[in-house]
Amino acid sequence: MSCVRQHFLVQVDHPPANVIKMAKIGRNDPCPCGSCKKYKNCCLAKDEAARAAAPPPEPKPRHIGRFIYPREDDGYERLMEDSNAVIDMIHAGDIDAAEQAAHELLVRYPEVHDGYDRLGMVCEARGENRKAADYYRKAIAFIEEHTQKGDDFPHEIVASFHGLIDRLDQPPPAALE
Repeated sequence: MSCVRQHFLVQVDHPPANVIKMAKIGRNDPCPCGSCKKYKNCCLAKDEAARAAAPPPEPKPRHIGRFIYPREDDGYERLMEDSNAVIDMIHAGDIDAAEQAAHELLVRYPEVHDGYDRLGMVCEARGENRKAADYYRKAIAFIEEHTQKGDDFPHEIVASFHGLIDRLDQPPPAALE
Protein backbone atom coordinates (compact mmCIF):
# COMPACT_ATOMS: atom_id res chain seq x y z
CA MET A 1 0.00 0.00 0.00
CA SER A 2 1.51 3.28 -1.03
CA CYS A 3 1.00 6.62 0.57
CA VAL A 4 0.49 9.69 -1.58
CA ARG A 5 1.56 12.98 -0.08
CA GLN A 6 -1.39 15.35 -0.18
CA HIS A 7 -1.17 19.12 -0.29
CA PHE A 8 -4.06 21.05 1.19
CA LEU A 9 -3.50 24.42 -0.47
CA VAL A 10 -6.27 26.79 -1.35
CA GLN A 11 -5.88 29.85 -3.56
CA VAL A 12 -7.61 32.88 -2.03
CA ASP A 13 -7.98 36.18 -3.88
CA HIS A 14 -6.94 39.17 -1.78
CA PRO A 15 -5.77 42.41 -3.37
CA PRO A 16 -3.07 43.31 -4.11
CA ALA A 17 -1.70 39.78 -4.45
CA ASN A 18 -3.02 36.26 -4.21
CA VAL A 19 -2.48 34.56 -0.87
CA ILE A 20 -2.08 30.83 -0.45
CA LYS A 21 -3.50 29.45 2.78
CA MET A 22 -3.57 25.95 4.18
CA ALA A 23 -7.02 24.43 4.35
CA LYS A 24 -8.09 23.16 7.75
CA ILE A 25 -6.80 19.68 8.33
CA GLY A 26 -9.08 17.15 9.99
CA ARG A 27 -7.78 14.93 12.79
CA ASN A 28 -8.28 11.82 10.69
CA ASP A 29 -6.88 13.27 7.46
CA PRO A 30 -3.45 12.17 6.27
CA CYS A 31 -0.76 14.31 7.83
CA PRO A 32 0.43 17.05 5.45
CA CYS A 33 4.06 16.34 6.41
CA GLY A 34 3.94 13.29 4.13
CA SER A 35 4.46 10.62 6.80
CA CYS A 36 1.35 8.69 5.68
CA LYS A 37 0.10 8.71 9.28
CA LYS A 38 -3.13 10.25 10.38
CA TYR A 39 -2.71 13.88 11.39
CA LYS A 40 -3.82 13.12 14.97
CA ASN A 41 -1.06 10.49 15.30
CA CYS A 42 1.65 12.64 13.77
CA CYS A 43 1.83 16.46 13.83
CA LEU A 44 -1.38 17.45 15.60
CA ALA A 45 0.20 17.77 19.07
CA LYS A 46 3.11 19.82 17.71
CA ASP A 47 0.76 22.13 15.77
CA GLU A 48 -1.53 22.63 18.78
CA ALA A 49 1.47 23.51 20.94
CA ALA A 50 2.60 26.06 18.35
CA ARG A 51 -0.89 27.62 18.25
CA ALA A 52 -0.97 27.79 22.05
CA ALA A 53 2.43 29.52 22.10
CA ALA A 54 1.39 32.07 19.46
CA PRO A 55 0.29 35.48 20.75
CA PRO A 56 -3.48 35.85 21.02
CA PRO A 57 -5.25 38.01 18.43
CA GLU A 58 -5.61 41.68 19.31
CA PRO A 59 -8.81 42.31 21.22
CA LYS A 60 -11.34 44.83 19.93
CA PRO A 61 -11.82 48.07 21.83
CA ARG A 62 -13.91 47.80 24.99
CA HIS A 63 -17.33 49.38 25.25
CA ILE A 64 -18.50 50.53 28.64
CA GLY A 65 -21.77 52.36 28.90
CA ARG A 66 -21.79 54.98 26.20
CA PHE A 67 -18.01 55.15 25.92
CA ILE A 68 -15.50 53.25 23.85
CA TYR A 69 -12.02 52.66 25.21
CA PRO A 70 -8.85 51.29 23.69
CA ARG A 71 -7.50 47.90 24.61
CA GLU A 72 -6.15 47.59 28.12
CA ASP A 73 -2.56 47.37 26.90
CA ASP A 74 -3.03 50.79 25.29
CA GLY A 75 -3.56 52.57 28.60
CA TYR A 76 -7.17 51.75 29.35
CA GLU A 77 -6.76 52.11 33.10
CA ARG A 78 -5.06 55.49 32.75
CA LEU A 79 -7.76 56.70 30.38
CA MET A 80 -10.45 55.63 32.85
CA GLU A 81 -8.72 57.51 35.66
CA ASP A 82 -8.26 60.66 33.57
CA SER A 83 -11.79 60.57 32.16
CA ASN A 84 -13.41 59.93 35.54
CA ALA A 85 -11.29 62.68 37.11
CA VAL A 86 -13.07 65.18 34.86
CA ILE A 87 -16.43 63.98 36.20
CA ASP A 88 -15.13 64.23 39.77
CA MET A 89 -14.01 67.83 39.13
CA ILE A 90 -17.43 68.71 37.73
CA HIS A 91 -19.15 67.21 40.77
CA ALA A 92 -16.75 69.11 43.06
CA GLY A 93 -17.63 72.36 41.28
CA ASP A 94 -14.13 72.87 39.84
CA ILE A 95 -15.47 73.51 36.35
CA ASP A 96 -12.44 75.39 34.98
CA ALA A 97 -10.08 72.55 35.94
CA ALA A 98 -12.57 70.04 34.49
CA GLU A 99 -12.62 71.94 31.21
CA GLN A 100 -8.82 71.97 31.00
CA ALA A 101 -8.66 68.25 31.83
CA ALA A 102 -11.31 67.48 29.18
CA HIS A 103 -9.25 69.34 26.55
CA GLU A 104 -6.24 67.27 27.66
CA LEU A 105 -8.28 64.10 27.06
CA LEU A 106 -8.65 65.14 23.41
CA VAL A 107 -4.88 65.49 23.10
CA ARG A 108 -3.80 62.44 25.11
CA TYR A 109 -6.47 60.06 23.84
CA PRO A 110 -7.35 61.03 20.26
CA GLU A 111 -8.63 57.49 19.59
CA VAL A 112 -11.66 57.91 21.88
CA HIS A 113 -14.49 60.42 22.09
CA ASP A 114 -14.31 61.02 25.84
CA GLY A 115 -12.87 64.53 25.49
CA TYR A 116 -15.91 65.72 23.54
CA ASP A 117 -18.26 63.99 25.95
CA ARG A 118 -16.58 65.50 29.00
CA LEU A 119 -16.53 68.98 27.42
CA GLY A 120 -20.26 68.59 26.87
CA MET A 121 -20.65 67.77 30.55
CA VAL A 122 -18.60 70.84 31.50
CA CYS A 123 -20.82 73.06 29.37
CA GLU A 124 -23.94 71.51 30.89
CA ALA A 125 -22.58 72.26 34.37
CA ARG A 126 -22.15 75.89 33.31
CA GLY A 127 -25.67 76.01 31.88
CA GLU A 128 -24.31 76.40 28.34
CA ASN A 129 -26.74 73.91 26.84
CA ARG A 130 -26.29 74.81 23.18
CA LYS A 131 -22.51 74.57 23.49
CA ALA A 132 -22.88 71.23 25.31
CA ALA A 133 -25.10 69.95 22.49
CA ASP A 134 -22.43 71.00 19.99
CA TYR A 135 -19.79 68.96 21.84
CA TYR A 136 -22.12 65.96 21.86
CA ARG A 137 -22.56 66.44 18.09
CA LYS A 138 -18.76 66.35 17.78
CA ALA A 139 -18.76 63.06 19.73
CA ILE A 140 -21.34 61.66 17.28
CA ALA A 141 -19.28 62.85 14.30
CA PHE A 142 -16.19 61.21 15.83
CA ILE A 143 -18.07 57.94 16.28
CA GLU A 144 -19.49 58.03 12.75
CA GLU A 145 -16.05 58.77 11.26
CA HIS A 146 -14.46 55.90 13.17
CA THR A 147 -17.32 53.57 12.31
CA GLN A 148 -16.61 54.22 8.64
CA LYS A 149 -12.97 53.29 9.32
CA GLY A 150 -14.08 49.93 10.71
CA ASP A 151 -14.32 50.61 14.45
CA ASP A 152 -17.30 49.00 16.11
CA PHE A 153 -19.52 51.27 18.20
CA PRO A 154 -22.77 50.05 19.71
CA HIS A 155 -25.81 51.90 18.37
CA GLU A 156 -26.78 52.83 21.93
CA ILE A 157 -23.82 55.21 22.22
CA VAL A 158 -25.02 57.41 19.36
CA ALA A 159 -28.63 57.15 20.56
CA SER A 160 -27.53 58.31 24.01
CA PHE A 161 -25.84 61.40 22.57
CA HIS A 162 -28.89 62.14 20.41
CA GLY A 163 -31.04 62.00 23.54
CA LEU A 164 -28.75 64.48 25.29
CA ILE A 165 -28.81 66.79 22.27
CA ASP A 166 -32.61 66.65 22.04
CA ARG A 167 -32.89 67.54 25.72
CA LEU A 168 -30.34 70.36 25.52
CA ASP A 169 -31.73 71.90 22.34
CA GLN A 170 -35.13 72.42 23.99
CA PRO A 171 -35.93 76.06 24.66
CA PRO A 172 -35.93 76.93 28.36
CA PRO A 173 -39.35 76.72 30.00
CA ALA A 174 -41.28 79.97 29.86
CA ALA A 175 -41.10 81.99 33.03
CA LEU A 176 -44.22 81.85 35.12
CA GLU A 177 -46.05 85.17 35.21
